[in-house]
Amino acid sequence: MIHCNSRACPPWSETAQAHQQAGSPGLPHWLVCELAQGHTDEHAGHLEDMGRGTFDVWVRWDGDHFTYVCAEPCERVDPALAAQRQQACTLFVDHAPGHSWEFEDLLHD
Repeated sequence: MIHCNSRACPPWSETAQAHQQAGSPGLPHWLVCELAQGHTDEHAGHLEDMGRGTFDVWVRWDGDHFTYVCAEPCERVDPALAAQRQQACTLFVDHAPGHSWEFEDLLHD
């Protein structure tokens, strides 16, 4: 399975300023869709990790329409590697099919 890798350049102007004033790290110039190639819903790119067990900030987009979403981490672990305590899925709960451990390619920034 490979990533969608669709790119988007959100209109960050006001958001970037508020984000930086809140002490958060700078916003990326580009977002890259982290879902599997061929997904049928909106693209999704991770924006900020709020810490495991809490919500993470994601940006969802379709064309020029962008939405900020707070979503719980998926945290599902590959059953074949559960005994080795491998890293959990890095996507959000109820994401399109394909957990992060199933991807064969790296995300392209």
